[in-house]
Amino acid sequence: MTNKKGLRITLTIVSILGAFLSLPMVMMAPMMFDAPGSENNPITQLMFYSLLAFPALCLMGGILPWIFKRHEISIWLYALSGLAIGLFFASVVLLQIQCGGDFSCS
Repeated sequence: MTNKKGLRITLTIVSILGAFLSLPMVMMAPMMFDAPGSENNPITQLMFYSLLAFPALCLMGGILPWIFKRHEISIWLYALSGLAIGLFFASVVLLQIQCGGDFSCS
């Protein structure tokens, strides 16, 4: 049980640190829509919303496992932080493949 508690503490610190370190990215996220036509690109919108959800998902991934600590599968709530990272990287890869990195492709 001690090893699991150490794992929980480490994952909580990483999740909350990830949430606070992502705040500058969230502040700059609206700049993606500066290019003409980028507001109509669904991939740019996916990237924007994944950036907005990043700190919220990381905070939920760091706090919810402690709230539901009595449940056996509460350790899996740390995957919310991984979901945030996965969404962001999937949108970056999609933007690179489909649009060549350009926010305003059609």
